Amino acid sequence: MPKGWVEKNNLKKGDLISINDEGFELVLSANQKEGKPDAKDIDINSKGKGLDLLKAEIISSYLNGYDTINILFDHHINDAPTIKEIIRNLSGLEIMEQTSSRIAAKNLINVNEISIKNIIRRMDIITRAMMEDSILCCRGHCMYDSIHHRDVDVNRLYFLGCRATKHAMENPRIAKSLGIDPWHLHSDTLIIMRIEKIADRQKRIARYLCTSNLGRETLAELDNMHSQITEAYNNVMKAYYNQDKQEAIKIEVTNKDRTASCDKLLEKYTLHHTNSKSKTMNSNLVAVAKIIENLKATAAEIRNIARTVLCYE
Repeated sequence: MPKGWVEKNNLKKGDLISINDEGFELVLSANQKEGKPDAKDIDINSKGKGLDLLKAEIISSYLNGYDTINILFDHHINDAPTIKEIIRNLSGLEIMEQTSSRIAAKNLINVNEISIKNIIRRMDIITRAMMEDSILCCRGHCMYDSIHHRDVDVNRLYFLGCRATKHAMENPRIAKSLGIDPWHLHSDTLIIMRIEKIADRQKRIARYLCTSNLGRETLAELDNMHSQITEAYNNVMKAYYNQDKQEAIKIEVTNKDRTASCDKLLEKYTLHHTNSKSKTMNSNLVAVAKIIENLKATAAEIRNIARTVLCYE
């Protein structure tokens, strides 16, 4: 047997291999009995590292399937509450021990039992609500704190989804038991990434709307544009669930119109306020530019989801 195939399927001496006669070829299959995998532990030394680097290492360890993550200190650390918050934002990871020299976190979720499709649906539901609330910000009913907290929920699901898909890609028996082929694992990973980016854009749009002082006409135009993009998102997710290529093609074709509308509004607002010496007007111009930038980025991710649907057979 090829060494790479043996290692990929965690085969050992004495394990059974099934042989299926397919007429002109023989198909070898690893025994589908799944043994209990060895626990993976990792130690992360915090010495000389800032919070951003520590956060990146903790998240990387989580995504790479480590079951126990130990953050080690050589002295009392004042950033322990922040590190604990980073850990709490990773689904299934719980703090089991904290001393002056380390924080130990253990994964309590069986990744083999996670439904990737359910993760996508939950991310989708939360993101739809975020988009609707971002539109309400244009109508004077801004709930930025609520939107921000839901973005954290989407991030938690994003990291869990990435961990689950990576695990399934590395373990063919898991993927087969879930009834998912390599292409669908790859496409689901892309969908998870794109929904997370869309949710992040909604948080930013809401923040700029809540911190600026835009006129009614501008808010109404942003409201209309955001509503069109939200409708396109709802349609593309429906196309994804139903593998509807015709709807995906429609969204792909009309994306240029949505992008052009964004550019037209920004050009109009800039022409009306470019000569203003008011600090408020200049601040509003920056806010409108940032809002439209995030709307265009949202539209681009919607188009990318449509392109993923177009690859389904």
